[in-house]
Order: sequence, then structure tokens, then C-alpha cells
Amino acid sequence: MSAPDGALAGVRVLDLSRLLPGPLCTWYLQGLGAGVTKVEEPRTGDYLRYFAPFTEAGDSTWFSAINAGKRSVALDLRSGPGRAALLALIEHSDVLVEGFRPGVMARLGLDPEHLRERFPRLIIASISGFGQDGPWRARPGHDLGYCALAGALSLAARDADGAPHVPGVQLADVAGGALTAAFAIAAALFQRERTGAGDWLDLSMTDAVLPFMATALADAAQGEGPGPGEGLLTGGSPLYAVYACQDDRLLAFAPIEPQFQAEARAVLAEVVGAPVELEREALRAAFRRLPRDAWVERLGQACVEPVLELAEVLAHPLHRARGTIRGEGARARVAPPLAGPRDFVLRPPPGLGEHTASALAEVGYDASALTADPA
Repeated sequence: MSAPDGALAGVRVLDLSRLLPGPLCTWYLQGLGAGVTKVEEPRTGDYLRYFAPFTEAGDSTWFSAINAGKRSVALDLRSGPGRAALLALIEHSDVLVEGFRPGVMARLGLDPEHLRERFPRLIIASISGFGQDGPWRARPGHDLGYCALAGALSLAARDADGAPHVPGVQLADVAGGALTAAFAIAAALFQRERTGAGDWLDLSMTDAVLPFMATALADAAQGEGPGPGEGLLTGGSPLYAVYACQDDRLLAFAPIEPQFQAEARAVLAEVVGAPVELEREALRAAFRRLPRDAWVERLGQACVEPVLELAEVLAHPLHRARGTIRGEGARARVAPPLAGPRDFVLRPPPGLGEHTASALAEVGYDASALTADPA
């Protein structure tokens, strides 16, 4: 069990990123106890603020989900006072997370190499689509393209036109831009405790999807890679598949190991009244005999689970008991793993620039300089 305040209690994180990857990374760090301050452009802020739907208070549910409990400081990094204010914040911070395309930080007068010289204990995490160097460093991109380049889409089931289905979650944004970045930052903090030195972390979202493909690519190197929807874990086996039940709700059926197959055979034979072969058409017919939850009750010890709809997820007793979903009704929110008893996810998200004056005052910078007449 982690300490109530979290392993990263006292760690100060500045987040210059927006949308999903960087803010989700700092949400994970916040769950471990770090304090996070968002640095946003004064006129529009994080674009995620404007994504529908909205809460009764007028906040984007997307923005609220991963930014609740953070502080917001509004700075124009293209201006001298804005950069000076940021440098004052950096001087009192442990981690700087940014998601600009490579080269943008340098054009803003915030070259990470120069920041490392000035603040040798600072850990800079640069999240980008294709990395800080290489031929595609300046190329724009999104999650779907990163997954395509890593080969993840090639294994997905195909539609009637032969096109892979679009994944239901943002694999590269979450695994690459958030989880890999949070893991690397935590490791860099540990290293700093031993060496006293910070680091500049080059975090490519495309690079971070490739480990998900390690086994498939190892097969492909031998000329044996599975085709779309053909692998054991990608739709090619009736023992790792989704089936419709009597009530048209769905069941995730995954008794790969022999002992779980034996359990499934016994339960299926009891319900059907005769042995059931563990092949796709026979299983499709068998599962139509009972509603989803009746099958879950009978087959729960054979690696079989319900395919929950989103509303069901919010109320599921497992997630509630584990504390990974908190709050009721329209305020229900996911909490980061290992967040302990801290309920920052239930706080309102920060207003744009809400903490500008107070955060700058903490580090001895007069916020009035941001609006002073340059003449």
C-alpha cells in the first residue's frame, strides 16, 4: 500500500501541454501525489476546454476528467514577461512536461538544452509524435497515424472494404504520451536522487506503441506474422472472442488455458444438455440460450466477463470497491491507479488562469508585470 500522500508528494510539475497525452501524463503523476500546475495560453487555453459535452457548470467533461484539482496559470510564452514568469516557475519546479513539436521550445526562447544548463536538476519530458530527432521530427500527426506506423492497425479486424476498424481507445496517446512519459519521469526522479542531475526525456508516441507489437513483429521477422484478425489474441481463436447472449448483450470469452476450457465445457454442457464443442458456431448458438449476466454467474471462474456498457462501468461494484471510480451521478469520475484516498478527481477543473497571481507570488514574481505597458 502506498502512503496516503503518494510516492511523489512534494514533487512540483509544470505542464505546458494540452489535449490528451501530456495532461493525462500529469494526471497519473498527480495520482501519485505530485502537484501539477498547467501553463496555458491566455486567450484560449487548453483546447480540450471546448470539447463537448459539458457539465452543468459549463466545463468540458473531457477537460474535467483529466485536469480536476490542477492549478492553471495563463502565460503568453511569446512575450518577454511571459517567459520570465515561466522561468521563475521552473526555478521552483522538479518536472516540466511539454508537447510542442520539436523545435518550438527553442523558437520560444526555451531551448531544453539551455534550460538544463540553467536548471541542472530539472527533468524535462518532451512528448511528440515521432521524437526529437529523425526524418519525421517536425511532421504533424495523431493517434491513428502513430498506431498505423507501429503496425497496430494491421492486426485489427477489417470491415467489408478491408479497412481496419478504428481502435476504441487512443492507444498511442495513452500508452505513449501518458503512461510511458509518466514512467520515464518517475524513473528520472529516482535517478536524480542518486546523481543530483535532471534529464531531458525524448518521448515519441510512435516509439511507445512498438513494444505492444514486440511479439507480432518478432513473428513477422521470421516470416510468420498473423494476418488481420487471425492471431490467438486478435480474433483468430474461438477461445478468445466476444459472443452475443440471449438478451443481445455481449460476453468476453477467454478460457485459453486447459483448466478453464474444462470448466467452460462443463458449464456449457449443463446448460445445453449435451457436450458443446469449443468452436465458433457451436459457441454462438450456445450463448444465445441465456442472458449475459446468467453466463457470467456460471462462467466467472473460467476467464469469462461481461462486456460492460459505459453506464455499467460507472456503477460496477469492482471499480467502486477499488476506488477507481468515484463520485455519483454526473460527477462520477475515474481516479488514477494508486491514487489512494485523495479525491482530487472530484474537484472542479481550474478556470483558465485562475491561479496565475497566486502561483507567481509563491515564487516571488509580480504578476502585474504580465500586463505592464512595455513602453
